[in-house]
Amino acid sequence: MKAIPVLSALLDPGTRPPMTFAFLDHVSLKAREQDYTCSENFGRFIAEKVIPWLQHEIPGLDPGQHLIAGVSLSGLMSAWLALRYPDHFHYCLSQSGSFWWNDEFFTKTAPQRAPADARFWLSVGDQETEVDETPPGSPPEVSQIVGVNNACRVLKYLGATVHYHEYHGGHSMPCWRDELNHALAWLLSRSN
Repeated sequence: MKAIPVLSALLDPGTRPPMTFAFLDHVSLKAREQDYTCSENFGRFIAEKVIPWLQHEIPGLDPGQHLIAGVSLSGLMSAWLALRYPDHFHYCLSQSGSFWWNDEFFTKTAPQRAPADARFWLSVGDQETEVDETPPGSPPEVSQIVGVNNACRVLKYLGATVHYHEYHGGHSMPCWRDELNHALAWLLSRSN
């Protein structure tokens, strides 16, 4: 996504407090499909291994004030982690999150409420309307746009502060990169 230049510009000295960024990639497509689909094991790995390691390596990290972000399947996982581990993740950026996954598992299994101060930015392209029928003959999943809208509705119902952004375009890095600065500025601001 080439996010570093956007993040560097966002962190212009004097406009934001110091921040640390950690990027996590998937090992393979198979691992991506296992880890990023609301996986309890991967969630524990992030919460019990990655976050404590970061806090050890970078003294002064503010516990609980972390922002988690992802696109597509990792956007689904980011939102799931923010609800599952609210003591770690205060902010969530989910760009074209795959909330359609597994018959909208996320919206059906979300906890009873979200932390009152949780902030979510959910975005999706107005062209993300395709519905997958894999395997052939199986009930179709909902489209990306419908899944994101349903997740947004559920998060608001749970009490989270949610910003929904529908951009012109599809499931693509340039679209996600174009909104990154605005999304992060909104998430990290204290106003809605």
